[in-house]
Amino acid sequence: MIIKKQYYWGYLVVGLSLVLTYAIYFGSMWFYDDWYDHRLKYLAKIGSMGTTMLMCWALVLAARLPIVERLFGGLDKVYKAHRKIGELALYLIVLHPIFLALNPEFDFVRFFWIAQLPGEAEHYYFARMSGLIALAALVALTSLSLWISLPYHHWKQTHNFFGLVLVLVIFHAVVAQGQIMSYPLLGAWFAVWAAVGVCCYFYIRVLYRWFGPLHNYLVDHVRILGDITEVHMRPRDPNRKMAFHPGQFLYVSFDSPDLRSEPHPFSISSAPQAGNIRISVKKMGDWTKELPILKPGQRASIWGPYGKFGEHMTEHADKETVLVAGGIGITPFLSMVENADFQAGKYNKAHLFYSVQVPEEAYYHDEITDLGVKEEYLHYIPHSSDSEGYLTPEVIADRVGDLKTKVYLICGPKVLMDSLRDQLMKAGVPFEQIFTEDFSII
Repeated sequence: MIIKKQYYWGYLVVGLSLVLTYAIYFGSMWFYDDWYDHRLKYLAKIGSMGTTMLMCWALVLAARLPIVERLFGGLDKVYKAHRKIGELALYLIVLHPIFLALNPEFDFVRFFWIAQLPGEAEHYYFARMSGLIALAALVALTSLSLWISLPYHHWKQTHNFFGLVLVLVIFHAVVAQGQIMSYPLLGAWFAVWAAVGVCCYFYIRVLYRWFGPLHNYLVDHVRILGDITEVHMRPRDPNRKMAFHPGQFLYVSFDSPDLRSEPHPFSISSAPQAGNIRISVKKMGDWTKELPILKPGQRASIWGPYGKFGEHMTEHADKETVLVAGGIGITPFLSMVENADFQAGKYNKAHLFYSVQVPEEAYYHDEITDLGVKEEYLHYIPHSSDSEGYLTPEVIADRVGDLKTKVYLICGPKVLMDSLRDQLMKAGVPFEQIFTEDFSII
């Protein structure tokens, strides 16, 4: 059960698919008694086949499929897995050219020469060139995605090419006439996964805007709170509102000539029973800084809802919950504590820490206190790091009692979430009782 709660099932499935890939590969070689003369070539094949499988998985993870979200325990966890799998694919693919080059019969000039050599078979030339281009593209795109900080819209654009790289890899495998084409079971296995990967890529890049979980809304009004822009949206058809659970998030795109059209993810900061949907957006980049120009009546396309963050309160009904919000991380907790079921006492008692640098940045302090929720249901603790120091397990324990008997939901800057999680674990809180909502990777 702990494994399931900590989202390892998804990684287990990915790992099993890799194990099956290598089992089918080596099993086919054994069945056909078709072994290499040079052992280093096996490592080259392990790199290329593993990378191909992981590329397919990366596209599956990017498709926002409900079954995959359940498998990993939340879309933010899916995106973390997407990043880790992309990084592993990059490391694996390096094995392919290195261990091919270490074989005695490897011809460096023949392999890296761009122009077609005299007497070279056409299929070998296309296999060689498609492999080199795919390798260069995968290394470049993955490096851009993982280690170079890009504006959100540029980061999204780099992801638009990963499906094309997979198509190039498929082309390389076909024209190279290697083991994938020689062994029927191995070929069928990769054909299925390649088809799944390409379909997921086509769905998220082309079809998602029309066939995803789309809801049509209109901008109702915009409110500015310091460096936060609130966008309140109402459904175009009052009978077709998006149903969601507290703590979930959505993707939204606005039909405004002054904003780029790519969808952005934001937590829902309004309660499920509210008529309108509210998002609270901190001004961090060009797109978010332009949100105040939105006008009432402009169309808003909403995809969702996504996320499992709020479900941890109900999954751990035998424990009190500690909600830790760092700055704008208060948004999913607003949805939780303003939920009618929570205010009616249908959840366990929650302790809400709202941590900001200075009290003036606690823009939702009045909204929380005005709720009038009974102390037995909600224990609200505002915290200012400038005057009270950093939020630590000792500070939390002073207000909530025994740390080990609580469940922790943490949302805010990544440094806060990582640091507090590590400190809580050192204080004896089990790992499976600490949950974070992290979109710093997208």
